Amino acid sequence: MCPHCGRSSDAWPAVVSIPRDVIDAYRQRRSREGLVVRAIAWGGLTIGVSVALVPVAFAGVTWWSALAFFGLLAFFYLLSANVANSLGDQLGYRWGRSLMRRRWQRFLAQRDGGG
Repeated sequence: MCPHCGRSSDAWPAVVSIPRDVIDAYRQRRSREGLVVRAIAWGGLTIGVSVALVPVAFAGVTWWSALAFFGLLAFFYLLSANVANSLGDQLGYRWGRSLMRRRWQRFLAQRDGGG
């Protein structure tokens, strides 16, 4: 007895292979999750490089502007990595899960003959 739909497993034929639509849905979900994480990480690094170039642009290349450049790069690298791994994971997981839910409902409707 299936705990989700309450039907007996005898009511469904045995599956020989996973349908291509299901594999594509999982692949697209993982792609969307990764897209959000990478976008946040690269966005943070882009902002970091822009901010780190400010001392060099206004003061020229001196020992303190070079130190500020690398210090700011390290700071923004760590910041963007942590934000991408926390907030990016959450947002990406939610987006991927909602995408998967819609595709799964469409798959079930087609499988059950409703569309």
